Amino acid sequence: MSTRGRPRGFDRDAALLAATRLFWARGYDGTSLADLTAAMGISPSSFYAAFTDKRTLFAEAVQHYMQRYTAIYIEAVRSATAREAAEKILRDSVDEFTDTERPMSCLVVSAAIQGGRDTIDVRQTLEEHQHALAAILTERIEQDQAAGRLDPGLDAAVLTDWVRTLWEGLSNQSNASVPRTRLHQIIDLAMTAWPAAGAPVRSPASPIGSGSSSRDRSAPQT
Repeated sequence: MSTRGRPRGFDRDAALLAATRLFWARGYDGTSLADLTAAMGISPSSFYAAFTDKRTLFAEAVQHYMQRYTAIYIEAVRSATAREAAEKILRDSVDEFTDTERPMSCLVVSAAIQGGRDTIDVRQTLEEHQHALAAILTERIEQDQAAGRLDPGLDAAVLTDWVRTLWEGLSNQSNASVPRTRLHQIIDLAMTAWPAAGAPVRSPASPIGSGSSSRDRSAPQT
């Protein structure tokens, strides 16, 4: 009897999640095909039919990561202000980091970075993805500058990098098992440093002594 068109007999999404958890725990290079098929509960033939090979499977796991964080950014920049957008990016990301139902996405990225030659193309894709997300937030900041909600002399790219630096720190803290509530408290404190309308962020090219004083930059938000 022909099996053409018959379902694979396993939940592909569940298998992908199981594989992602294994990449998270052991890294790309430390995960063998035997490890993957055992964790996913499928035979090698089913594995090859569904995912082609380990490299393709890993790329799919990273692609899922990229789609999730792109969605977070796109939703966030619809907020009323750039400040609200940045805060939403951080808070939604923390909720994602600490979701016990999924492997920590940031650790999937770490597995890509630490991988060998097989993950070079994945690393390049991740870098391009991170630049694209930064551009989304920078554009939202520039919209607030044009609307007068942020100083037009502010370096939007620097403010974006500040948010990304916070994001990386929160990611690292979540990896160290810092509780979700504490991470949100960190965001509470961090967002008090968001520049007021009259407080430009100095460009990296600016002399240390130029621009507004530290007192000016710490003026309360209006």
